[in-house]
Amino acid sequence: MYDMIDNNRFAYFLNAILYCIWRGDIRVGHVLYKVIGGFLLVFATLFLTKKYKGRLCAHLANHEKETHDYFYNKKSGFHIRWAHHRFGMFYLCYSVFLSFVIAGILLRNFVAVINPTLFIIISIIPIVVSYIPAYKAVFTDSRYLKYFKQFEKEDNRWQKKWTLITWIFCVGGIVIEIFGIITMMAIVVGGYNNIDLPFLPH
Repeated sequence: MYDMIDNNRFAYFLNAILYCIWRGDIRVGHVLYKVIGGFLLVFATLFLTKKYKGRLCAHLANHEKETHDYFYNKKSGFHIRWAHHRFGMFYLCYSVFLSFVIAGILLRNFVAVINPTLFIIISIIPIVVSYIPAYKAVFTDSRYLKYFKQFEKEDNRWQKKWTLITWIFCVGGIVIEIFGIITMMAIVVGGYNNIDLPFLPH
């Protein structure tokens, strides 16, 4: 069915998430543009003469294509750049959980002997390792553009389904990251309790 997607479910999933984040950013942008446009219209009506109001309208019309490209270009537009950032942030939340667990183990057992630089390097290994396949599946050679073409052909049922999945993915990432912090603290405090330090509660 998806000949260009070569049955790679991992890549399909991640690109669908990016696509929904991108579409969501555009929808929010539309609301903001209407607010800003309304403000400019009121400003022009109240404070500009008919001559300068005409110049403003002409300027906006002449630069409409450039403005549209700035916001909606799928390779370098404002919305896709923000979608990239948000996608990476939510995706990495899941590997950050492992980083917090590793950090807790290191702090519990090797805090007195481990080099701070080595501590950071070991802690971020899950983040780096998990990001590599995601980058290849989504961003290498702008692969997401091929998926976007397919997703734009999908019906409204597909759009709603993957919008819900995207929300679950993003919220789940935040929950997992918070749980990672709690787990790290539990590991560290548990280690201190085993040492039986008198100034820590049991």
